[in-house]
Formats: sequence, C-alpha cells, structure tokens
Amino acid sequence: MSTVRSFSPSFDDAIAAFNRGDYFDAAEKFEQALAATDPELKDLVSALNRVAAAMHLRFERGGRQAAINLLSQAMLTLDDMKPARGGVDIERLFDEIYAFTEEVRASPRDQREGFKHRARIFLERRRAPKINRAK
Repeated sequence: MSTVRSFSPSFDDAIAAFNRGDYFDAAEKFEQALAATDPELKDLVSALNRVAAAMHLRFERGGRQAAINLLSQAMLTLDDMKPARGGVDIERLFDEIYAFTEEVRASPRDQREGFKHRARIFLERRRAPKINRAK
C-alpha cells in the first residue's frame, strides 16, 4: 500500500479545500495533484476530483443528475480501493458518498429554487462527505 508521501503537497491542500466545502478549489487542486502523483494512486486522485466536481455542481449550480453521475463514477473506482489507499479512509468516504448520493436521488427532479430547495441544499451541505485519513 502506498503512503501519503507519494502525493504532491497540492494533494493535502485539495483535501483541506474539500473538507472546508470549497469544492471548486479542491477540484482544481486535485487536478494539479494528478500530474505529480505516482501512477498507482492516479485513480484515487481522479475519483476524488470527480467527487469535488460533483459537490460543486450540486451546491453552486443546483445540478442534480450530473452530481449523481459523477458521484456514482467515483464510487465505482473507490469501491475497489477499500478499506484505505494512499492514507485515505476509503471505506468511510465511500459510505458517506453513498449516503449523500441517495439523498440527492431522493430530491425532487424539478425543484431548483425556492425555500424548500434552499433548505434541502442547506441540509445536504451539512451532510456532505469529508475526506478522512486512514488510521
């Protein structure tokens, strides 16, 4: 199993941006980290980039289906990396992404504005996945 030292410093910056909810910045930083990452960890960084992009689409652009698609693609990749890879707790992240995706799936397809939509997005933000280090 590879260690965190195989990543560029931008990887840690990307995780920090993701965990504080700055998903656009996180996606950019994961993209930068991808170029400097060891080949065996590129799939992990790419999956995390998809998750960050999905979260940005959901919270900043109101995207529903595109977010579900990106999260589902990331889960397919992450499922093969359980329980941990590159110092990231994949098992926990996968479970959080799955729960979040199911919550988004349950949201109304046509609701993109108004009080109910803003309340739903507020709650979703509170339940957004976090990237945790493996213990």
